Amino acid sequence: MSSHMALPLPSEARLRLRDRCAGLLGFTLAVVLLRLPLKYSVAVVAQLKRRTPGPATVAETETAVVAARRAARWFPGRAACLENSLAAALTALLMGHRVDWCIGARLMPYAAHAWVEAEGVPVGEPAEPDRPYLLLQRT
Repeated sequence: MSSHMALPLPSEARLRLRDRCAGLLGFTLAVVLLRLPLKYSVAVVAQLKRRTPGPATVAETETAVVAARRAARWFPGRAACLENSLAAALTALLMGHRVDWCIGARLMPYAAHAWVEAEGVPVGEPAEPDRPYLLLQRT
């Protein structure tokens, strides 16, 4: 099984088959894209966002995050924040909802992190982070 960050799933609601399939496809695409340089993943997400009609609500994004993380359970490799956030962004885009894929970092101690946002709110993240991340890339 994959190794996960210690973040709980945002919701334990039952997913529809369509959402589970989108999560599986989104996670598979994320794993493939992350084998390439990061600029290609950013370009794919940006291109898909341009073709997606409307922004996602927090609830729709939460569904995409849950679907992507559930698909990640079956992956035998690493499934940490970068993989899960890209998978959630791709899943939301496949469902027809535009989200922001964010990558950030902080200092002392240095840490990098990736997440998705909807309506300007990080989704699937702790409500009270110990220290905020400096946003480096929003796609």
